[in-house]
Amino acid sequence: MLKRKAYLQVLSVLSCFAVIFLHVNHCFWDFGYEDYWILANFIESIMYFAVPVFFMITGATLLNYRKRYSTKKYFQKRIHKVVIPYVIWSIIGILFMLAYRRIALEDISLKMIVDTFMNGNVVTVYWYFIPLFAVYLSIPVLSSIEENQQQNIFGYMIIISFMTVSLLPLVFKLIDIPYNGSLQFPVGMNHIIFVLIGYYVDHYELSKKQRMMIYVLGILGFLAHWLGTWYASYQIGEVSRLWKGYTNAPSVLYSSAIFVFFKYFPNKSIMNILEKISSYFKNVTFGTYLIHWYIIQMILTILPISQRQVIYRIIGPFVIMIICSMIIKTMQKIPMIKNSVPK
Repeated sequence: MLKRKAYLQVLSVLSCFAVIFLHVNHCFWDFGYEDYWILANFIESIMYFAVPVFFMITGATLLNYRKRYSTKKYFQKRIHKVVIPYVIWSIIGILFMLAYRRIALEDISLKMIVDTFMNGNVVTVYWYFIPLFAVYLSIPVLSSIEENQQQNIFGYMIIISFMTVSLLPLVFKLIDIPYNGSLQFPVGMNHIIFVLIGYYVDHYELSKKQRMMIYVLGILGFLAHWLGTWYASYQIGEVSRLWKGYTNAPSVLYSSAIFVFFKYFPNKSIMNILEKISSYFKNVTFGTYLIHWYIIQMILTILPISQRQVIYRIIGPFVIMIICSMIIKTMQKIPMIKNSVPK
């Protein structure tokens, strides 16, 4: 088995941590003019790279799978490592909601179960799996492109996808003209841009000038998302989605800059420290994603905590990350259940 590159390991753990921050910071969606929302908006914006970077890591690690195993083996591994755990934990989600009386027994039907698996409507944070499965289905096609043609073809796809999926929809929103989604490339596969960026950055060298440009654009993307959402939300009295969206231009620019920065991390000593710290969590990130929502729900039910409390939103993610990692490490040692939280 190939050893995962240090920066990818660090990014995987950091992104998992950022996901927890986003979900603990759920009061962001409860807009208000009070100070709690100002902090919530900053946390939301700074941690927004999590999902895009996860897709980038998928591209960096899977788009060249043909060098390691067959397409049949590729699908077997995806089903074993992701699809089966998703099904198991979605069923657990239904049982959890029944136990907490958030749904009634009469609400459960075949239609409801199919809706749960297809749209993640019970455990809402599982929405991520559906575009991930679409990405998995596309990778065999993308990986079949000859290696000597990949740089040009993927570069072209990244540029066109950014223009038609990320930039033009934002521009048309700003000028208040409907954008025709049929122009998007590839249609219905918006998240593939992150897969391509992840592979491209991981496999091809970027000059210092290119990196500096990406960093500047990344900072501008972050500021547009953070300050733009702040201003637009204050104008309309609710959370504005104008600058939000994982495939929106600000998110793509910011997340790409994060990915590039960690690949070309400027201090080797610090990267070595980050690698050592992340090594404790490296095999539990997927399991942590699967169970962290349940831990958050139980904490909010058991403890007298307001989701707007600063200490909960700042300290909570660290506590939840540690709790989840301990639970997953224990589960991975139990033969009967370890396949539900694969490494």
